[in-house]
Amino acid sequence: MLHKYSFQAIATVMILLFICMSCGVSTETSEEKHILVIQSYEKHFSPYKEMKKILAQNLNKKGIRATVYSLYLDCEQSSEKQLRLKIFNKLDELSSWKPDIILVNDDQALNALVASKHPDSKSIPVVFMGINYPNIPIIEKHPNLTGFYDKPDFRANIQLIQHLIGNCIVIRVTDETLQDDMILAEMNRQIEDICPVNNIYSTDRARLSGKNGISITDIPKIKPDSMYVSTLNARSTPALIRGFGENYYNKAYLATKRDYTTLSLGRLSAFPCFCVVNELLGSKNGIAGGYMASLEDQTHKAVDRVADILKGMPLSAFPQMEQTRKSYIFNYEELDRWNIDLGLLPTDAIFVNMPFVVRYKIILSVLAALVSALLITLFVYQRKQYKLEESYKLEAQKKLREEKAFLSFALESGNIFAFRYKNDLFEFDREFYNALGIPIVPITTEQFLQTIHPSDRAAYQESREQLKMGLDAPQVVQQRHDFNGKGHEWWEFRYAQNKNWREENAGSPMAVSGLCLNVEKIKSTENSLIQARRKAEESDRMKSVFLANMSHEIRTPLNAIVGFSELLNSDMELEPEEKVEFLDLISKNSELLLKLINDILDLSRIESGCMSFSYEELDLSELIEDVFNTHRMMMPEGVELRIQLPEHPAIIRIDRLRLTQVCTNFINNARKFTSEGHITIGYKLCPDHDFVLIHVADTGKGIPEEKKAMIFERFQKLDEFAQGTGLGLSICQSIIQAFKGHISLESTVGKGSTFTIALPYAPKQEA
Repeated sequence: MLHKYSFQAIATVMILLFICMSCGVSTETSEEKHILVIQSYEKHFSPYKEMKKILAQNLNKKGIRATVYSLYLDCEQSSEKQLRLKIFNKLDELSSWKPDIILVNDDQALNALVASKHPDSKSIPVVFMGINYPNIPIIEKHPNLTGFYDKPDFRANIQLIQHLIGNCIVIRVTDETLQDDMILAEMNRQIEDICPVNNIYSTDRARLSGKNGISITDIPKIKPDSMYVSTLNARSTPALIRGFGENYYNKAYLATKRDYTTLSLGRLSAFPCFCVVNELLGSKNGIAGGYMASLEDQTHKAVDRVADILKGMPLSAFPQMEQTRKSYIFNYEELDRWNIDLGLLPTDAIFVNMPFVVRYKIILSVLAALVSALLITLFVYQRKQYKLEESYKLEAQKKLREEKAFLSFALESGNIFAFRYKNDLFEFDREFYNALGIPIVPITTEQFLQTIHPSDRAAYQESREQLKMGLDAPQVVQQRHDFNGKGHEWWEFRYAQNKNWREENAGSPMAVSGLCLNVEKIKSTENSLIQARRKAEESDRMKSVFLANMSHEIRTPLNAIVGFSELLNSDMELEPEEKVEFLDLISKNSELLLKLINDILDLSRIESGCMSFSYEELDLSELIEDVFNTHRMMMPEGVELRIQLPEHPAIIRIDRLRLTQVCTNFINNARKFTSEGHITIGYKLCPDHDFVLIHVADTGKGIPEEKKAMIFERFQKLDEFAQGTGLGLSICQSIIQAFKGHISLESTVGKGSTFTIALPYAPKQEA
């Protein structure tokens, strides 16, 4: 009876498995997941690109369909309060999107997420990575947290520095924050038995000025006979960097975190730099290396855990905190810069920025050996052939020497001619007449004078009179001549007067002998160089003007932001309406500053040729409608936005984003200077269909005639009191010129303005 029931149970299980297989159960998650990635630093931080790639590959490999939203905190630009508020607001904004999991990178992002106290931060699974200084008690209070940390090994890094460059002063920098105090305390604990802390580089001004017996100029002369660590205040780094410039063999810098101070010290330091965190390594930050967890290894582990959780594994299946494996990682370029012996590095060291020829040295050596062997074989074969044909080669070499001598003579004589002046006649080599295609006859003084350019005749006459009087006239002159009626060219005359002949033939006409050379190409090159120099000087002047304008334009919104921020942070009692007004002004000036920076970046990309364009064929009517729909609700009271489109849409090949940027800029400018009436955007084809004409017209105040020519120049604003950077129209003109088009302006003061964009149009592209 028992066997019967066992058989029935097995059969039931087999049937259920068959049903599942027949229903097409896939290992790929059918439901799309939402992943929120919170990054601590700016969007363009170079490692983030590789992290995105690893995340996409691992999710695809595990069959997970997911939408990823990345939040970049740019922690160096914001306070801790601002970071918490940014995360709280973003989680509220994403409430409808609802992340299934949150991936957090680095200490600042995790601390800000936990401190935000948003309900989702406690309910949604959170995987953290790249944590160097974990707040263990706080993490343990959040059961929804799990991840990986890389606690800095200061001891191993100090020992590594001592192994690579010997006993030295290890400089560490502090901002005197609570986090820095914790970092220094942990470092002191780890190294207390191997490396004392001796603050010879005190931040005290008296010590730096030499009042206590040690000055900045004395510091570089100190050569330690043992290893010790010195703490440096971040505010003193510029002065100490200059003081370190003489002898750097007895110093090293150890970065404990990534911020503006450490980035600057790495690039500007006059001695080798190391780090305990991976955020600084690999970029152009001047860091030679250190002992730490690799960013790639951390990312793989964190992404694998994210995938496992999305596949259904509970958080309880994983340890809440897991330390990642550390490695010795070095920047090859910096090792080479400081002449650090590669033989001293650990055998399992990892290198970044290693040149191709170094990384594949063995393979290249084998190839070089094979090539050398082949060349030797060819050499031996050629040697045998040479011996067989030696008699023929000797004869050929003799003829070659003769031809070489003849060719050298011809080259030396090319375009250089001998001449003689005597008895008021100029006589030249036969080659001179042949080269110019003129009759072989002497040239009289009057004829010679007529060939000289009018601007050069006075100098020629003066030199000739000096020769007549027996004075030392210039022996090398350059002047323009037209000997054959084909136009003036520059010639150089080198001559000398035979003084012995004059003494023996007193009273006889002067006699001059010399060489003449056509220097038209040389003069042309000189003129090109002069133009290039003038252009460089103009560029330098424009740079100075640009920097002056930049200083003014950036200072204006910054003053407003700082001023109102200090008022809000002061003890002054403010009405709620005043606080709202101040916050609104701070927000507007922040947007203005961001707009200015974006405009400057666009202008820089355009001038350096680095602005990329993504061309596609698009319906111009659809693009204009999108711009119209975007801006019609933003019009001020009393102003109407209108649209004019042709009956048949035009299909053009262009960059949608950049053309939209130009149209948007024109509409924004029109909105600033139009208080009533309407603004019209539209386009039409020119009569011959060679160009499509996009226009933005308004009924605003108009542009005076004297300002029309300057309106497209940088930092030129119609109204100095209106908001804006003065760069928008300059950027628009550069973008349209990149499209091989142009912009025209028609304006009447008091009636309005019309900006017209003319873009090349090929009818074959029309739908």
